[in-house]
Amino acid sequence: MGKLRIGKHQRIKREAEFKKIMRRGKPYADRYLVMYVLEETSDMNEITRSSKGVTPFVQHHRPRLGLSVGRRIGKAVIRNRIKRWMREVFRLRQSRLKDRIEMILVARSSARELADYFEMEKRILSLWERARIVRSIGI
Repeated sequence: MGKLRIGKHQRIKREAEFKKIMRRGKPYADRYLVMYVLEETSDMNEITRSSKGVTPFVQHHRPRLGLSVGRRIGKAVIRNRIKRWMREVFRLRQSRLKDRIEMILVARSSARELADYFEMEKRILSLWERARIVRSIGI
């Protein structure tokens, strides 16, 4: 079951990485979410190196995810539920994604209206299809 976890190198946490992806990435949006997608090229990831010895993303080809859920959405319980749903969709469906993808999922204030996990999953998968970051069936 270890294959289904989100590894340390798959998480985007640093502000510089968020800014890079949001600046250079292509945005896709619906009523509830905005997704910024950056497909990695050979010159990328100069920002992901740090003095703490973090291995550069170039050596890890798995998709990476960053989340942003602002306070406008609601109290901590609601924000954490939305983040948990977004992480779970990524965790269970990451094998469908192309390699070398970096994405930021930003929840809009209307995301609190989502009824359950399955609605969140439908929205995220729809954005992935629009962004064309899902692998072809033959691969």
